[in-house]
Amino acid sequence: MTAPIRAASARVPGRVRDDGGEAMGGLMEKPRIGTVQVSCEVRNRLYRKAVLVGSDLPLDEIASYRSDEDALIWVDLLAPSVGDIVALSPLIGGEVALHPLAVEGAITGHQRPRLVRFRDHSLLHTRAVRFEAKGGRLSSTDISIFILDRALITIRSDDRFAIDPILEDWDDNSDLAGFGVGFLLHTVLDEIVDGYFVALDALDEEIQGLEDELLISDGAQSAGRSRNAVQLQSFTLRKAVVQLSRSVLPMNEAFSALLRQGAHVLDAEMTPYYQDIYDHALRATERIDGLRDTIESILATHLAMQGNSLNEIMKKLTAWAAIIAIPTGVTGYFGQNIPFPGFGQTEGFWLSTVLLVGLAFGLWLSFKRRDWL
Repeated sequence: MTAPIRAASARVPGRVRDDGGEAMGGLMEKPRIGTVQVSCEVRNRLYRKAVLVGSDLPLDEIASYRSDEDALIWVDLLAPSVGDIVALSPLIGGEVALHPLAVEGAITGHQRPRLVRFRDHSLLHTRAVRFEAKGGRLSSTDISIFILDRALITIRSDDRFAIDPILEDWDDNSDLAGFGVGFLLHTVLDEIVDGYFVALDALDEEIQGLEDELLISDGAQSAGRSRNAVQLQSFTLRKAVVQLSRSVLPMNEAFSALLRQGAHVLDAEMTPYYQDIYDHALRATERIDGLRDTIESILATHLAMQGNSLNEIMKKLTAWAAIIAIPTGVTGYFGQNIPFPGFGQTEGFWLSTVLLVGLAFGLWLSFKRRDWL
């Protein structure tokens, strides 16, 4: 990594200090570190001796506390560039240089959720998920978390994962701030896992609605929808469940690594809190398996109902074919050929043509109304 760069102050309107005051107003300026301008949105908090000192402070003020043994720092970066992290790493990390592979992984995004350990810091890749009922798809926000001894850096790929609930949780549980980085990391992970259950509940509701629609249908058409609508929605929901499993299942391994004895970030007093999150992640995994089985059951039931409906249609068509075949066979055997009205005349030709087309169209319309075609 680059050598530490001297930090210059930056004005951020409305930053909160422990004395209840407020920084001077004025036009918002992008934070600067030396000659490097940080283009991403930066939020931060500073705790000292388990007490909140301030939030959204100037970067140089945050840097001045990095060597303080009693200080605890959180910094959030929204969609930063490589240059932003390179510029901020000496400021936030102090003497700790973020590993180049860790920086590259944090910027690249779309990483598999996992915990990567380096010599003096760790990097946790995770995803926050949301289910969009309107489109029936699952969307996610990649979150990379640098875990240092007295600092936590969160990097979000977009702003759809809100930070405000995390800040409120930190304020509500300020008595746990004495446990350091483990306290900050726990709240972030807890919010992410809670998002898993929100997505699971939404998926469960969609699947239950699909089940109800399948059960009240007659096997051919339901509530004005085409006969393939249930099957198409089943495939869409199954895709969303698979995407959710790719975010949730690897997190179990990450939690196991955090709970492993000797994890430098985890205070013994915080172990029960992490164990609780781990149990929630396991429950989410079990629910995912249940949803996947339910969707497979819906697909199998839908195909069975389609098969039964096809069998009924074939029985009816076969019966009508048999009824028509008997007079056709008799007249053909005896060679009967009764002249029709207008035989040998132009009017008779057009009459027979209209009769054939009309009967064919009538059969097509009848089959279409019964959804046989």
